[in-house]
Amino acid sequence: MTIKTFRKNFNERLVSVYPTAEINSLFFQLMEHVLNIGRAEIILNVNSELDQDVQNDVIQFMNRLEKKEPIQYIIGQTSFAGIPIHLNRHVLIPRPETENLVYWIKSREPHNLAILDICTGSGCIAFALENHLNARVSAWDISNDALKVAKQTAVSIGSNVSFSQVDILKQFEVQDRWDVIVSNPPYVLEEERPQIHANVLEYEPHLALFSSKEDPIQFYRAVIQFANLHLNPGGRLYFELNPNTAKAVISLLKTTDFVDIVVENDMQNQTRMLVAETKK
Repeated sequence: MTIKTFRKNFNERLVSVYPTAEINSLFFQLMEHVLNIGRAEIILNVNSELDQDVQNDVIQFMNRLEKKEPIQYIIGQTSFAGIPIHLNRHVLIPRPETENLVYWIKSREPHNLAILDICTGSGCIAFALENHLNARVSAWDISNDALKVAKQTAVSIGSNVSFSQVDILKQFEVQDRWDVIVSNPPYVLEEERPQIHANVLEYEPHLALFSSKEDPIQFYRAVIQFANLHLNPGGRLYFELNPNTAKAVISLLKTTDFVDIVVENDMQNQTRMLVAETKK
């Protein structure tokens, strides 16, 4: 089977599942992964035969795409802020909003800081801040499975991020202090579940998606309490926000010792990012 023949089969199988533009994108992502060549080379070699092992792989991957499994899980990686990040179903697929948060932090912070990333998941924020700010980064998550994925990335890119399994909702002793604490915690509300795409609900970890029904901002509250004690004077706390609970988080911060609260909207003009500073 040639690349051209496979593309024809690919389009026919997936036309009822995805829009045409997305099918084209999925095809090239898949072929770049299995052949380890770029899009231009794939186009130039459409009449090349795929060997049997590659055929077996691409057909298996096509079957998974037909069931709407995200391409990032199928190929096991994505790019985030220019960094190749390992992925599987134990970690969320990084969103553009989170990449925007990283670049916002980069625009505001100097290099060589000590940074803590709470609810790190795949480690995407931690790796990006280490890379873009030459920072000394620690990263915490409750999920050991997620940390295993993050550590894979650390090995593959030569990162020095320090990972630890920590449940931020529980009390624990730590003596360290940081210049910056950042968190993109679980923040999807139960009432938002019907609005979430089926492929997200079916494949991505609910532990990293949903907040508590009884206390929707419990993770923000826990991180704020911790940051109050463990940020250096004048240190900054950054959050990615759910626009539906942003006001509650801001109100909570105003009852603490944090000052200079700044919020930033995303591309849909929704309140998505926040920074607050401790008193100096």
